[in-house]
Amino acid sequence: MPWEKSYDEKEVLDAAMRAFWTYGYEGTSMADLVAVTGLNRGSLYAGFGNKRDLFLRALGHYDATYRTGHLERLAREQRPRDAILALFDLVERGDPDVPNGCLMVNTALDRAPHDPEIAAAVADSMAHVEAFFADCLARSTPPPPDTAETAQVLQGLLIALLVLTRANRDSPAIPSLIAQVGRLVGQEATSAPTSPST
Repeated sequence: MPWEKSYDEKEVLDAAMRAFWTYGYEGTSMADLVAVTGLNRGSLYAGFGNKRDLFLRALGHYDATYRTGHLERLAREQRPRDAILALFDLVERGDPDVPNGCLMVNTALDRAPHDPEIAAAVADSMAHVEAFFADCLARSTPPPPDTAETAQVLQGLLIALLVLTRANRDSPAIPSLIAQVGRLVGQEATSAPTSPST
């Protein structure tokens, strides 16, 4: 009788993603993954490969769930400049239901320098975020004359904010960074709308 999966793949990836997100790649053992997913080692290996394979799958799940979903929602529900401000507002406020920091940025610092495939996944995700900024700026009225360069600066500021808020959410550098974002998009950062609920 052929072997059949008896689990929800998305739920397994979500559980693994949260373990990696909380403890990092090195800090998450196969025993941890067995515990959080509820699958035995044999099922994990058969369905997802080794720890690195599962991490890559979990990273893709994170990107589709958090990056793609959030950015598409912001682009759909907010005016272009407001969408940019709302993204920074979301990062600044944080979400008590998710681990601290961004899994992609954490991975960029931790694993990407040692693994070309993981580095490529991180670079692809970050390129899409930069494209989100460029698209919002291009649809603004009037658009800035240096849309591509401004999108790159916003990308750098977002990464800086993600690192700062992970290290110290009360960092005195954060208000200055947010104010700079407001100047770049041509609005006061304090006027940023509340981000849509996720």
